[in-house]
Amino acid sequence: MIFVERIEDLKGDYPSVVVALGTFDGVHLGHREILRRIVRQARQEQGTAAVFTFVRHPLEVVNPAKAPPLITPLPIKRDIVQALGIDLLVAVTFTPFLAATPPRDFVKTYLVDRLRARCVCVGYDFAFGRARTGSPETLRALGEEHHFSLEVVPPMALDGQVVSSTLIRGLLAAGQLQEAARYLGRPYAIRGVVEPGAGRGKGLGYPTANLPATSDLLIPDGVYAGHAWFRDELRRALVNVGTAPTFGGGVRRVEAHLVESGEDLYGETVTLFFLGRLRDERRFESANLLQRQIEHDRRRADTVFAAFPRFSAKEWALLP
Repeated sequence: MIFVERIEDLKGDYPSVVVALGTFDGVHLGHREILRRIVRQARQEQGTAAVFTFVRHPLEVVNPAKAPPLITPLPIKRDIVQALGIDLLVAVTFTPFLAATPPRDFVKTYLVDRLRARCVCVGYDFAFGRARTGSPETLRALGEEHHFSLEVVPPMALDGQVVSSTLIRGLLAAGQLQEAARYLGRPYAIRGVVEPGAGRGKGLGYPTANLPATSDLLIPDGVYAGHAWFRDELRRALVNVGTAPTFGGGVRRVEAHLVESGEDLYGETVTLFFLGRLRDERRFESANLLQRQIEHDRRRADTVFAAFPRFSAKEWALLP
């Protein structure tokens, strides 16, 4: 897959470009239906399946007070999009200039002159251009003018509930991991570089790989059963998100104890998948009591692990 962060750097004449437009935060089941459609059409026409998206959420520019945290930061979004068969990913930084661009100018500059799109695919609620005045109807009219077709994908629903990024964020914030995974089509995931910690986990017999808790971390503090992906392997993990109140609290962190390994992972890039929430984080009166609780958490986590199949690097972005 070709990856471009500045559309001005887009070089080459890509054949029969079929492009999906959107923020695609979460790349959930509804988004994946859009992407599958463009891949299918591009393959039929021996063309190029392309995605035009943004590095951050556009609301961070348009209305920062209402900007949501991201479900899928760009590195994870990139992996998922590639696994779905996309040939070209254009992920640009949303700027005030882009926010002020009229719909007609956006289409002419980006879709026609740069991408030379032959077909555009969007979701039913897609809006674009200055003050979000562009709609699918706008795109259809401009497509007739510039000779590209438009496909508008209707909403996807599970058990009568429309799949949306807003819905998934709410489920994650409530700690409802399994329910969120149904709409995402895979477990919620974060990625980071392992940092040195205080060494308390090792002293308790449960060494941890420590990741920073970024502002986009959507789940509440607590203890989780998860999978850790690193060095092309998947390992079971017991994960604590919080401030370690037993030891006086501090900076919010993500601490992953690898159930099947005690490897030193400092400097390694690790992807953590959160499979199920076990309990709230809480303060214990002594390290011994915390140690006993961790052992109980491990036994509870085994039930979660048994219910969730392992998966490979090529599969995780495509679950279920």
